[in-house]
Amino acid sequence: MYSMDMKPLALASDIATLDENAQDVAQLPPLCLMESAGLQIYQQWKARLSKEDRLVFLCGGGNNGGDALVVSRYAFQDGFTNQVLIYTGSRITESCARHRLVAQAYALVSLQAEQTEFARLFTELQQADWIVDGLMGTGLKGPLNGLVASLVAAANQSKARILAIDVPSGLGDDVPTDAVCIQADMTVTMGLLKRSMFHPSTRARCGSLFCVNPSFPPFLLQKVPSAALLCERKACLPKLAIDEYKNSRSHVAIFGGSVAYSGAARLSAKACFAARAGLVSLYCDPDVYRLAACESPSVMVKIYEGQSIPAYGALLVGPGWGPGRESLLEKLFATGQNIVLDADGIRAYASLLACGRRPQHGPLILTPHLGELSCLLSSLYGDDHDRTSPNAFFESIQRAAADLNATLVVKSSLVHIVDKAESVVVIEGNNPSLGVAGSGDVLSGIIASLFAKYQDGWLASLEGALIHQEAGRLARQAYGYYDSETLLAFLGKAVQEAEL
Repeated sequence: MYSMDMKPLALASDIATLDENAQDVAQLPPLCLMESAGLQIYQQWKARLSKEDRLVFLCGGGNNGGDALVVSRYAFQDGFTNQVLIYTGSRITESCARHRLVAQAYALVSLQAEQTEFARLFTELQQADWIVDGLMGTGLKGPLNGLVASLVAAANQSKARILAIDVPSGLGDDVPTDAVCIQADMTVTMGLLKRSMFHPSTRARCGSLFCVNPSFPPFLLQKVPSAALLCERKACLPKLAIDEYKNSRSHVAIFGGSVAYSGAARLSAKACFAARAGLVSLYCDPDVYRLAACESPSVMVKIYEGQSIPAYGALLVGPGWGPGRESLLEKLFATGQNIVLDADGIRAYASLLACGRRPQHGPLILTPHLGELSCLLSSLYGDDHDRTSPNAFFESIQRAAADLNATLVVKSSLVHIVDKAESVVVIEGNNPSLGVAGSGDVLSGIIASLFAKYQDGWLASLEGALIHQEAGRLARQAYGYYDSETLLAFLGKAVQEAEL
């Protein structure tokens, strides 16, 4: 069983097994499953239709094609009669073949793609108001090619809105994410959400996501392994005790800032305070000391000149640091203290790893964006390491977390959090307004503050990412678009809302 605020994300192979068990164990006929799937897809979709809409259904020869035909029939019976069915595929499942016969009995206009001039198919797709994608399902093993790839490209070029059945055609667990794929406006998926939908490059291709159950029995659904988890709750933090003061609220030390990037450490420091740290110290280079001291009156600014480092609740290492920090990073690792490694700190770590140096460290959180993640993985596994498919991406971040004995917080349009003991947890904010310079520095400051207070890397990473998303939501609600200074203004409110 899964908690209500964490939804399991499944592999295609496990969903295929679920479908087989629904037929073999629960004795549900395939046509019943297909009928239920088509009806529920239509119920999710119909409110978006108008009677004047021209509907084009792309129907492959598999069960997705059969689902599309069931959707077509329900739409037709509701008065959406301006339809064209485009068939493709030479291998037709028994259930799909039956529904093609039903469509023939209904006298629905149909075209066999392989026997039709592509110019005609292209025109039909360009004139559509909605295209229903029932070409390929979750079991796709490689990139689309030939006529199917051309149909997908033509659908994407049209101005029509696109409904994808189960997954957008061209998306699969082991399919490279740069392969041709339907760009859907909405996707109605069967049984469970699919992990392949939650790669940084694939989530947007699904549009609005809906999950329906085509009569899979609960006792079978509960047995499907979770390949990852989707977090759908808001942050939860204990309230500060009434007698808390600055020393009990945690002390974060930041190693960051440089002449070129003086603002990053300042954003991180302010985020630490807004996330309830009581004290923040900044260790910076001599040439930025005066600037940092003037700009950050609440921060204790120090010059690091090789002195021993006292114990802090956590160290935040890397924001605005600049290159050439490998030796200092090794010294910081050697303290065994809690460390949040961000930005140039991650690149320094990757440089050490690429040279075969793996310094021992204490509890460690890394917060890479995708470019920094690529640098890190290349240093660990080489440039030829496959990270191009959803499966390869998830496996690589799980492997890296285990090999580095660290928690990874991977930043993109989604957030992926993983450590050696946990499943990957995905957070989707659906908030592109957070994609602004300095947003990552704010996030690392939040995480460092929570790490210092609670001494729990997983809690700091998950709750910190959720708080960052909520601050972004509040800022977008108030301003639409904003800079990271403005984001900071909403951070304290997001933290307060998270308090139990």
